[in-house]
Amino acid sequence: MVRDVSGVGTPLDLTLSDPLAATWISGGLSVDTATIIASSGAATKIINAAKASNELTVEAWVQPSALVQGTPSRIVTLSADTSYRNFTLAHGQVMGTPDDRYSFRLRTTATDLNGMTGALTTPDGSLTLGLTHVVYTRDASGNTNLYLDGVSSVSGSIGGDFSNWDDTYRLALANEFGGGRSWLGEYYQVTLYRRALSATEVGNNFAAGP
Repeated sequence: MVRDVSGVGTPLDLTLSDPLAATWISGGLSVDTATIIASSGAATKIINAAKASNELTVEAWVQPSALVQGTPSRIVTLSADTSYRNFTLAHGQVMGTPDDRYSFRLRTTATDLNGMTGALTTPDGSLTLGLTHVVYTRDASGNTNLYLDGVSSVSGSIGGDFSNWDDTYRLALANEFGGGRSWLGEYYQVTLYRRALSATEVGNNFAAGP
């Protein structure tokens, strides 16, 4: 199990589909072979909170095992399969072209159901093998940012709201539901917020460490 330690609402614990695929390490979890780490049911508290605020922050401290992985590999996802999602933080951008970038897809009433409209992708070569603080924010006005190590790497804007989020989607790490998008590396922290952290808050969190 990967325990929800937020202390907010009913814990949304995640289960490794193959416990032999991952190893507990000092301060984190190393995903060594393809698996998925997922909630058993819908991520209701996350979905409801985001719908109420129309804001979101997804924060992760991760260390990839390779610069180039899948197409793209899922780091954190709230989705159904490779075509339908509420959001996804990924390693790589587009299917068929694995690369050394981080990307983020988000569904709103102004995007397609795969979150491709308005997706953010960091520049070529921005993904390294070092421990990295990756943060995506979207505020109620539609402003989006993807930060690496406390600094905004790319920004944009996505209109609409989260009223079309699917209430049945589950939360997962390290793969997509249905497989085929595995991510290998080390997780030290994954945190979801129902509001957009400010640039100052993101910088403070980076300085604090995982």
